[in-house]
Amino acid sequence: MRSLAVFIALAAMLSVSAAKEDFQTGDFVKQQLNSIGTEQARAAVQNRATEGTLSFQLKNVATGRQDGKQVFVSEGGKLVSLLKLPNPSYHGERFVSDGNKIFIAELKPGVYSALGQFILVHGEILTEGLWGGTLSTGWALAHLDERHAKLQDRGLKKVDGRELRRVDYIPKKRSDLEIQLYFEPDTFRHAMTVYLLTISPQMARSEIQTARQQETRYRLEERFADFKSVDNLSLPERWTIQFTSEVSTTGSAGGGGLQTLSAGGGEVGAAGTTINTNGIGSGISPVSEFDVTVTKVSNNVQLDPKNFEVK
Repeated sequence: MRSLAVFIALAAMLSVSAAKEDFQTGDFVKQQLNSIGTEQARAAVQNRATEGTLSFQLKNVATGRQDGKQVFVSEGGKLVSLLKLPNPSYHGERFVSDGNKIFIAELKPGVYSALGQFILVHGEILTEGLWGGTLSTGWALAHLDERHAKLQDRGLKKVDGRELRRVDYIPKKRSDLEIQLYFEPDTFRHAMTVYLLTISPQMARSEIQTARQQETRYRLEERFADFKSVDNLSLPERWTIQFTSEVSTTGSAGGGGLQTLSAGGGEVGAAGTTINTNGIGSGISPVSEFDVTVTKVSNNVQLDPKNFEVK
């Protein structure tokens, strides 16, 4: 009887602890969403279109900046994201999601940029409402329950000299990505998302070939700043996207030293064709950066449903 009583008491304690944890998560999400605007103000928005300017550069390559424009349109969990550059070799990026499937524009038939290829493999970046942060009507924390995703609080972390609260995002469907969300601890504003992927070397035919291989690391980072009020909603005016791919090997003959992600399963293997231009995604581990300034935000505009079609 005593053992049964102890078991019941322990089960009750665990139940209370789990309820407390759920309440804390729910409370955090509520405060974060309220940092955007009241429930009434948020519910009034059915879709959103943002326009702005962008500046693109390869930070560790001796090239200058190139100016372009950005357009981001969202309706519920659907989105179109355009980062457009006037460059025939690299015209930027276009991402589309209908909420379930995604489309990534090619540079030319069968050829993607490194960033495009990364998101093609990891479509959850788009379908989970993570891309664009709170600029999107499909923002991940606003749809946490319906997507059955989980949050794990990692506490305060130092980021460039300031403290941010890190909360890891775990999708219902298995993801190879480590997805870190960062928030201002006082305002609960979403300040940054970091997507990390590390792929260990595969076994080669010989120990020497295996030893020559290196870890492959990918880091995609979105930063948000300069929040402004639009239709009683606080939205970021600054959106900085930075992508780093460390894919070099000291490699075997025939591999060419260049590796890419496979669109099928997220594995890394020797590239049969070059998928990058201007050094994007090459073995020198470039850091590509889009620095976006949002100049116009329009809520509840007339949209053509074809914009979100994924064929």
